[in-house]
Amino acid sequence: MAEQVSIKDFLRKREMATQELKFEGFASPFVITEVSNEENEKLQKAATRTNKNQYGQVVRQVDQDKYADALVVKSVVQPDLNSKELQEFYGTLADPLGTLKKMLSMGELTKLVKAVNTLSLGDTLEEKVDEAKN
Repeated sequence: MAEQVSIKDFLRKREMATQELKFEGFASPFVITEVSNEENEKLQKAATRTNKNQYGQVVRQVDQDKYADALVVKSVVQPDLNSKELQEFYGTLADPLGTLKKMLSMGELTKLVKAVNTLSLGDTLEEKVDEAKN
Protein backbone atom coordinates (compact mmCIF):
# COMPACT_ATOMS: atom_id res chain seq x y z
CA MET A 1 0.00 0.00 0.00
CA ALA A 2 1.34 3.44 -0.95
CA GLU A 3 2.21 5.86 1.81
CA GLN A 4 -0.21 8.78 2.14
CA VAL A 5 1.40 12.02 0.95
CA SER A 6 0.32 15.28 2.48
CA ILE A 7 0.28 18.59 0.66
CA LYS A 8 2.19 19.92 3.70
CA ASP A 9 5.16 17.87 2.46
CA PHE A 10 5.50 20.45 -0.32
CA LEU A 11 5.14 23.66 1.67
CA ARG A 12 8.36 25.51 2.29
CA LYS A 13 9.57 29.04 2.58
CA ARG A 14 11.95 29.51 -0.34
CA GLU A 15 15.17 31.26 0.59
CA MET A 16 17.12 32.71 -2.31
CA ALA A 17 20.73 31.52 -2.31
CA THR A 18 23.51 34.09 -2.10
CA GLN A 19 27.23 33.90 -2.68
CA GLU A 20 30.19 36.16 -1.94
CA LEU A 21 32.97 36.69 -4.47
CA LYS A 22 36.21 38.34 -3.41
CA PHE A 23 38.18 40.24 -6.04
CA GLU A 24 41.64 41.67 -5.42
CA GLY A 25 41.68 45.42 -4.88
CA PHE A 26 38.20 45.70 -3.35
CA ALA A 27 37.85 45.96 0.44
CA SER A 28 34.48 44.18 0.49
CA PRO A 29 33.25 41.14 -1.43
CA PHE A 30 30.76 41.26 -4.26
CA VAL A 31 27.52 39.55 -3.25
CA ILE A 32 25.25 37.86 -5.77
CA THR A 33 21.85 36.31 -5.26
CA GLU A 34 19.86 33.86 -7.29
CA VAL A 35 17.01 35.29 -9.34
CA SER A 36 13.46 34.07 -8.73
CA ASN A 37 11.41 32.46 -11.48
CA GLU A 38 9.13 35.50 -11.59
CA GLU A 39 12.04 37.92 -11.93
CA ASN A 40 13.65 35.70 -14.55
CA GLU A 41 10.46 35.81 -16.63
CA LYS A 42 10.50 39.63 -16.44
CA LEU A 43 14.13 39.70 -17.60
CA GLN A 44 13.37 37.35 -20.50
CA LYS A 45 10.32 39.37 -21.51
CA ALA A 46 12.33 42.62 -21.45
CA ALA A 47 14.97 41.00 -23.68
CA THR A 48 12.43 39.63 -26.18
CA ARG A 49 11.97 41.28 -29.56
CA THR A 50 8.85 40.87 -31.63
CA ASN A 51 9.24 41.01 -35.40
CA LYS A 52 7.31 39.92 -38.45
CA ASN A 53 8.96 37.37 -40.71
CA GLN A 54 8.78 37.42 -44.53
CA TYR A 55 5.38 35.70 -44.37
CA GLY A 56 3.88 38.29 -42.03
CA GLN A 57 3.91 35.99 -39.01
CA VAL A 58 4.79 37.49 -35.63
CA VAL A 59 8.02 35.98 -34.33
CA ARG A 60 9.33 36.46 -30.81
CA GLN A 61 13.04 36.09 -30.20
CA VAL A 62 14.99 36.46 -26.97
CA ASP A 63 18.14 38.56 -27.34
CA GLN A 64 20.42 36.20 -25.39
CA ASP A 65 23.13 38.83 -24.83
CA LYS A 66 20.65 41.38 -23.47
CA TYR A 67 19.08 38.70 -21.25
CA ALA A 68 22.46 37.51 -19.91
CA ASP A 69 23.54 41.09 -19.15
CA ALA A 70 20.26 41.81 -17.34
CA LEU A 71 20.56 38.59 -15.33
CA VAL A 72 24.05 39.51 -14.12
CA VAL A 73 23.06 43.07 -13.19
CA LYS A 74 19.94 41.85 -11.35
CA SER A 75 21.98 39.22 -9.47
CA VAL A 76 24.59 41.61 -8.06
CA VAL A 77 23.32 42.97 -4.74
CA GLN A 78 26.66 44.29 -3.45
CA PRO A 79 27.92 46.72 -4.55
CA ASP A 80 24.79 48.64 -5.56
CA LEU A 81 25.44 49.03 -9.29
CA ASN A 82 22.80 51.80 -9.40
CA SER A 83 24.71 53.92 -6.88
CA LYS A 84 25.22 57.42 -8.27
CA GLU A 85 28.56 57.69 -6.45
CA LEU A 86 29.82 54.42 -7.96
CA GLN A 87 28.60 55.34 -11.44
CA GLU A 88 30.16 58.83 -11.22
CA PHE A 89 33.50 57.34 -10.18
CA TYR A 90 33.56 54.98 -13.16
CA GLY A 91 32.00 57.48 -15.58
CA THR A 92 29.03 55.23 -16.31
CA LEU A 93 25.97 57.25 -15.27
CA ALA A 94 22.69 55.33 -15.65
CA ASP A 95 24.61 52.26 -16.89
CA PRO A 96 24.88 49.58 -14.17
CA LEU A 97 26.29 47.01 -16.62
CA GLY A 98 28.87 49.53 -17.81
CA THR A 99 29.82 50.18 -14.19
CA LEU A 100 30.39 46.47 -13.62
CA LYS A 101 32.47 46.20 -16.79
CA LYS A 102 34.65 49.16 -15.73
CA MET A 103 35.09 47.79 -12.20
CA LEU A 104 36.21 44.29 -13.14
CA SER A 105 38.84 42.82 -15.43
CA MET A 106 37.68 40.49 -18.18
CA GLY A 107 38.68 37.45 -16.11
CA GLU A 108 36.89 38.75 -13.01
CA LEU A 109 33.75 39.50 -15.01
CA THR A 110 33.85 35.99 -16.47
CA LYS A 111 34.17 34.53 -12.96
CA LEU A 112 31.21 36.64 -11.81
CA VAL A 113 29.04 35.61 -14.78
CA LYS A 114 29.83 31.92 -14.20
CA ALA A 115 28.91 32.26 -10.52
CA VAL A 116 25.62 33.98 -11.40
CA ASN A 117 24.75 31.25 -13.92
CA THR A 118 25.58 28.47 -11.48
CA LEU A 119 23.67 30.10 -8.63
CA SER A 120 20.53 30.86 -10.65
CA LEU A 121 20.56 28.12 -13.28
CA GLY A 122 22.45 25.30 -11.59
CA ASP A 123 25.14 23.37 -13.44
CA THR A 124 25.41 24.47 -17.02
CA LEU A 125 25.46 21.98 -19.86
CA GLU A 126 29.16 22.72 -20.37
CA GLU A 127 29.96 21.82 -16.76
CA LYS A 128 27.96 18.59 -17.00
CA VAL A 129 29.88 17.61 -20.15
CA ASP A 130 33.18 18.34 -18.38
CA GLU A 131 32.05 16.26 -15.37
CA ALA A 132 31.10 13.35 -17.60
CA LYS A 133 34.53 13.43 -19.27
CA ASN A 134 36.36 13.18 -15.92
